[in-house]
Amino acid sequence: MAALAFSIASTAFDVNLLPEASRAPGTSAFREAVSAFLQAEFRDFGGHAEIRVDDQTIKVSWDADSKDANPLPPIIQKLHQGRHAEGIQLLEMLLTHRPQDAVILYNLGVALSDVGRLERAEQCLRRALTIQPSDTNIAVALGVALGRMGRQDEAIAVLRTAVRRDGKNPWAQRNLGGLLLQTGKAEESISHYEAATRLLPDDQIAWLGLADACRLAKRTKDAEAAYRRAVEINPHSDLAEQARAGSNTLAQSSYDKAREVVVRQDVLHYCLDALQRLSPMPLAELQKLSLELAMAGRNGFEVHNPASRYRVKGLNGEFSGLAMVCFLYVAMQRIAPGTDIGFDVRHEYEAAKRLFAGQR
Repeated sequence: MAALAFSIASTAFDVNLLPEASRAPGTSAFREAVSAFLQAEFRDFGGHAEIRVDDQTIKVSWDADSKDANPLPPIIQKLHQGRHAEGIQLLEMLLTHRPQDAVILYNLGVALSDVGRLERAEQCLRRALTIQPSDTNIAVALGVALGRMGRQDEAIAVLRTAVRRDGKNPWAQRNLGGLLLQTGKAEESISHYEAATRLLPDDQIAWLGLADACRLAKRTKDAEAAYRRAVEINPHSDLAEQARAGSNTLAQSSYDKAREVVVRQDVLHYCLDALQRLSPMPLAELQKLSLELAMAGRNGFEVHNPASRYRVKGLNGEFSGLAMVCFLYVAMQRIAPGTDIGFDVRHEYEAAKRLFAGQR
């Protein structure tokens, strides 16, 4: 792609890329701003660009430094940097010169899909797939765009075909798993998420999706393991917070299922022990302990696995996950009564308070 020439309508240019005072087509300010923008962009590509802007059209002629020069890689880099409006505008321009270029159509379709311009994204991706019908990545991008449009059945059909064609494509597996999960097919989605995690063992989205699917399919142990892995990959991300929330929901659900109509005696015992240990503590020390407890449970306490043990500096001994939840609950009730820690032991706590009062 050593030389390139194209012409687009002035009204087809994204004025949001220009200074606010230069956004009216037909004005000298618009012409100057468009010319300056394109000169700067094509300077990055190497070579020389001649740009002419009038009231109706924008014309660009570009002579590259070498016959191998190609503006597409730096444009794609802009998209990876989050500069979508800029990248989309340049891709739309390149497309007028190379309307049958599947690579341009694919990257333009993905970028348009990411910014919510879904109808135009579908057009580009379907054209790209017509040109390159065996390209799994194009099919995946089309499936994602259709899913974002709420056309889940069409999206699933496209992604099923992509998986049949290339079962080792992790994006096809992960996105098919996601759409199946969205449409209530949690059990079926698991195999696709599992395939995605094998292909991309550090993909946090795939592990979180697998965890959610296993939780909804009542595969508790698998869900716990997947939530833990999702948190481990990047503990400080938003996805890790979602994984922690899912783990807490799982633990609460398991606890609710196990609890009887009467107060659970093991939880009552842990709450009473917590009251006995924590009541003498000054408030500042209690606040410090509550932070330690929260940090110890940042990946979720395994409340239904007595073999899992935890320690914190502020408490002597080693405790089960269920005991740690009770310690945290009791601590927070003293610091801020009524606090919801995401795990309901209030009945046992109230019973423990009555017993504790009778011991004093």
